[in-house]
Amino acid sequence: MILRELRNAWRRWCRRPGYAALSIAVLGVGLGVVLFLFSLVNTLMLQPLPFPQPERLVAIGELHDAGGGAGDSGSGMGAIDSEQYRLLHEGLGGVERIGGYATVGISVDAGAGAMQYEGGMLTASMMNLLGVRPLLGRGFTPADDSPGAVPALLLGETLWRHVFDADPNVVGRSVRVNGEWATVVGVLPAEFGFPGTSQAWLPLRPDAAHPPSDIYMVARLKAGTTLNQSRQALAALDARLRSQSAHWRNQQRIVMKPLALGLVPESLRRWVWLMFGAGVLVLLLACVNVANLQLVQTLNRQRELALRSALGSTRARLMSGALAESLLLSAAALAVALPVVYFGNRWLVAMYAANGQAPSSTLHFGIDAGVLVFAALAALVSTALSGVIPAWRASRTDLQDALRDGSKGSGGGFARVAKVLVVAEIVLTVVLLVGAGTFVRALDGLLAQPTVGASHATEVLTAHVALPPVSYPRDDQRIRFFETVAARLRQDPGVLDVTAANTVPGAELGSHEEIAAQGQSRPARGWQQAQMGIVDAHFLDTYGVRLTAGRFFDARDRAGSLPVTVIDRKTAAALWPGRDAFGQRLVMYPDEAYAYTMTVIGVIEPLQMDSEMNKPLPGLLLPLPQSVGASPLRGVGLAVRTRGDALGFASSLTAAVRSVDTQAAVYRLRNQSGSMAAGRVGLRVLTEVFSALGLVALLLAAAGLYGVLAFSVEQRTREIGIRRAIGAGQGAILRNVGRQLLWQLGLGLGIGLLLAWPWSSLLADPGLHTRGHDPAVFLPVLLLVLLVAALAALVPLFRALRVDPAIALRCE
Repeated sequence: MILRELRNAWRRWCRRPGYAALSIAVLGVGLGVVLFLFSLVNTLMLQPLPFPQPERLVAIGELHDAGGGAGDSGSGMGAIDSEQYRLLHEGLGGVERIGGYATVGISVDAGAGAMQYEGGMLTASMMNLLGVRPLLGRGFTPADDSPGAVPALLLGETLWRHVFDADPNVVGRSVRVNGEWATVVGVLPAEFGFPGTSQAWLPLRPDAAHPPSDIYMVARLKAGTTLNQSRQALAALDARLRSQSAHWRNQQRIVMKPLALGLVPESLRRWVWLMFGAGVLVLLLACVNVANLQLVQTLNRQRELALRSALGSTRARLMSGALAESLLLSAAALAVALPVVYFGNRWLVAMYAANGQAPSSTLHFGIDAGVLVFAALAALVSTALSGVIPAWRASRTDLQDALRDGSKGSGGGFARVAKVLVVAEIVLTVVLLVGAGTFVRALDGLLAQPTVGASHATEVLTAHVALPPVSYPRDDQRIRFFETVAARLRQDPGVLDVTAANTVPGAELGSHEEIAAQGQSRPARGWQQAQMGIVDAHFLDTYGVRLTAGRFFDARDRAGSLPVTVIDRKTAAALWPGRDAFGQRLVMYPDEAYAYTMTVIGVIEPLQMDSEMNKPLPGLLLPLPQSVGASPLRGVGLAVRTRGDALGFASSLTAAVRSVDTQAAVYRLRNQSGSMAAGRVGLRVLTEVFSALGLVALLLAAAGLYGVLAFSVEQRTREIGIRRAIGAGQGAILRNVGRQLLWQLGLGLGIGLLLAWPWSSLLADPGLHTRGHDPAVFLPVLLLVLLVAALAALVPLFRALRVDPAIALRCE
C-alpha cells in the first residue's frame, strides 16, 4: 500500500512540477541548514577523538574563567608549570599513564634555509598514551630526555613528503632544528597533528633547566575507573598539596575534564549550540511553509478525496496518502540537503585556509555516520511536522462540502488552517530574526573594535621571526638582533618606519597579565586583566597610533633606567577613574614575588592588540630595552610601514633578517589587513552564519506569505469576479484582499514580538557580549518583516486586480 501511495504522489508531482520543486527547495534548505549546523556540533562536541579508547583520555589543568588567563585554551582550563606537573605526576592515582605537551614553533632547516612550522613538545609517554604508531622509525623514549642526549626530532608525514621528498632513509638523518643539530628518529602519520596542526615534534622534559612555561597535562584513566572517581582523587591531592606547598597555594585549583572538552574553547561551544538552536527554528519554519503548500494541494484535490471517502476509503487510508507524499518530499529534500552540508563544511575550511589557518588535526569536518543518522531522524521529523496537518485535513474532507461550492470555493476549514500556519510562520520569523540580529550585532561590535594599524592596513607588512634559542639564549641578545634588523630596514628608501614588538595586531602575540595601581587592595573580583605588549620606540609611528597624554618611549628608557609604561585610556579609566594617570605607579603581577612596578609616562588611544572572541581588554606597553626582567620575551615580530603595497616588500624583509642570521625563520608575512582578517576569521564565520540564518528565515517567510496569498486569490476568483461585475473598484478589491494579509501580519508580528521580548532577555549574556531588548535589533526586524510581506503580496494582489469578471463567472 505504501508503494502505491508513493507512486500516486510521484504522479501528482509530475502533473504539478512547480509545486514539487518549490516544496523540495524549501524543505531542502531547512534540512540543509540544520544538518550543516549539526555537523559542527558533531565535529566539535560529539565526535570521538581519533585515538584508541578516547573516553578514557582526560585533560588536567588549572581552573580558569572560560577564555581568561595565561595559557588558557579557552576551555576554562589553563596550563600548569613544570613543578605542578612533577607533583601531579608523582601523586595522582587512578590513571594508567600521564603525559604532557606544549605548543611551540619549530624551525627546521633541511638544507634550503630555516622554515618555521607549527610544532609540539611531547613527553616520552605521550605516544603510548595516545596510541600513536610512527610510519617510520620510533617515537620518543626516556633516553631522548636524558642530559647530554642528541636532540631528537619527529616529523609529520606532510612535512616529510614536502620537505624531505618522502625519503625512506630519513630516520637517522641530522638536520638543523631551532639552530642546533638534531636527529630524525621517526615520521608520524598525517592523521596525527596533535596538538593542533603540528608538523614537527621535540621531546618535552618537565625537569629540564628551562622547561616550557605552559605545559598541558593529559592522562589515560585506568580501565574501570570513572571520571568522577578520578576527579575525587585529584581534588584530594590538590587539597593535600595546597596544605604542604607554598608554590601550590599560589596557583589556581586543579581540575580534570574529558580531553575532547579540554581541546575546544568554551565560548566556541556556546556559539555553536546557539547556531544549532537557530537552525532548528529554520527547519521548523520550512516545515510550516511546506505544510501550507501541501494544504493548497489537498484543497485542489478536495473533490477527489471526498469521492474516495464516499467510495469507502477510510480516514487512515486518506491520511496515509498525504503522509506518503510528505515522506517522498522529505527524501527528495534530504538529497538537496546533504550537498548543502558538504559544501558548507568545504566553505568553513576554505575560510580558515584563506587566512593561513587550518582546523585542529583532532577535528574532522564533513559527513560521517553520526550526521547521516541525524539526517534520517531529521527527515522523519520533517515528514511528521510538514505532513500531519495536511493529512489530518485530507481525512476530514466531506463530499457535500466539497461539491456544494463548485470547483473553486473558499476552502472553508482548509483556509482557516492555512491562515493559522501563516501566522505561525511570521511568529517564527520574528523570533528567529531577533535572535540572529542580537548575535550579529554583538559579533559586528567585536569586529568593529578599533585595531592598531587599521588606518594603514595595506601599507604595513607584519612578520613573525623565530630565532634559534641556542644562538640567542638571553633576552638582551634577542633585542639586539631585532634592533640590528630594524636599522637595516630603515635604510631602504621604500620604508617609512619599522617597529620590533612582541605584539602584532591581529596575530595574538600580546600576553594577558594581571595589573594593579600601586597600593591598591585586591578587589573581590580579582585583579584587573590587561593586554601587555613589548614594543620599541617606533611602534606609534609605524602603526599610526595617537598619543593623548605624556610621551612615548625614547632613548631614555633603556635597560637599568626607571621602569616605565605607556597605557591606553581603558587602563587609565580602570585603575584611576576620574584621575590623571600620568606619573602614577602601576604594578604587574601584584600577587607574585617578582611583582614589577612601573611609572606611567604616557597615555594612548584604546588598543586592541589581539583578536580573540572577546571584547578587548585594557592595554599597556613596555619598552623593548626594559623587557628583560619584566616579562619573558616569548616572541618578537616586525612591522614595516612602506610607501606602497606592503606585500611587495616581503622578500626584502626576509633578506634583511637572513643577512643577520641565516638560521632565523621568517613566517606569516602578511599586510596588516591580512593579519586582522586572520585573527578574526572565527568572528567572521559566526557573523556570516547568523546572517545567512536570518536571510533564509526572511526568504522562507516571503515564500509562505506569497503562497498563501496566491492560494487565497485563486480560491476567491469567483468572489472577486462578482465584486468586479457589480462595480467594485480596484481600491475596494485591494482593501478586501489585503485585509487578510494585514490581519495575519499584525497578529503574527504581535505574538512574535511578545515572544521575542523574553527570548531577547535570555540571550543577553556578557560572556557573549549580547544585549537584551536592543532597539537596534527589534526595529530593523519589524521593518524587514513588513517589507518582505509587502514584496510577497505584490504579485498576488496584482493578479487579484486583473481578474476578468466574465472569465471568473464562466469558469463557475
